[in-house]
Amino acid sequence: MTSHQPCPLTVTTTDGIQLSASRLGHPDTAATIVYVHGLLTDASYWTPLTQHLHHQLGGAIGQITYDQRGHGGSGWPRRSTGTTLRHLADDLDIVLAHATGAVILAAHSAGSLVAHAYVKHYPERAAALSGLVLFNGACEFPEFPSLPRHFLRIPARLRRLRHGRFDRIAAGGYVLLERRFRSLSERLGSKAPLIAGQRRGDPRVLADLLHSYGEHFLEPATAVAMRSIPSFVLSAERDRVVPPTQSMRLADAIWADYEIVPGAGHSLPHTDPQTAGNAILQALEVAYRDENSGDSARGAQL
Repeated sequence: MTSHQPCPLTVTTTDGIQLSASRLGHPDTAATIVYVHGLLTDASYWTPLTQHLHHQLGGAIGQITYDQRGHGGSGWPRRSTGTTLRHLADDLDIVLAHATGAVILAAHSAGSLVAHAYVKHYPERAAALSGLVLFNGACEFPEFPSLPRHFLRIPARLRRLRHGRFDRIAAGGYVLLERRFRSLSERLGSKAPLIAGQRRGDPRVLADLLHSYGEHFLEPATAVAMRSIPSFVLSAERDRVVPPTQSMRLADAIWADYEIVPGAGHSLPHTDPQTAGNAILQALEVAYRDENSGDSARGAQL
């Protein structure tokens, strides 16, 4: 394949699951962007943004996208195996091993919680990141102000049936839940509160992650660790999943540059790749400046 086409990557998790991943750009570029998608979607979510940056920069940077376990084209865990944020952090660490040069980690929505988990469990490797760009992110699970409160209680009720004699019933309930979001996404297009992925996910992974996400919060020690990484947080004025106030709290906690995009919704990086791309370019500029400053300091010592 040429550098103008995504090249498949072989990524195997520590527990043997094959992740569907690809790289756009040459494998030995001086900078790589690694993307983490949110709940109910997959790597295809990033296509408008990755294509925009690829053409704008002439393929000068590498871009890696992947489907999280139980999403898109990636493998599904065994039925009896639970999925936690730690699993997703471990998977991300393996994906990052394929990145070269300065590494920028970009995450959307609940993907920002995966970024938190990665910094928590891999602090030394996270400190080596050259930048962090969080789109529609938060310190905790999205508030979903667009959904009726009773609708948010359904996953919790189904969760009680998981890993028991009624596991199949729970899985069926999550299948229906995903179908509802997918139908809404297809009907409303870019105006949908939540754009679903192209392929159906593992309902048991969805059940486990909703539970894991729901119990997550950005721990103070993790927030302090994230402050050493040049970070950018973008929120959207009309976000009905993660309100701007949630994203603003995240930016304050990790000392990130913050921007609210007028008129934009929850799927900012998908529907407005130019604005999202500008944030990535800012992160690359900071990484380039820091690298040159380091080279200059080393030269002065010599």
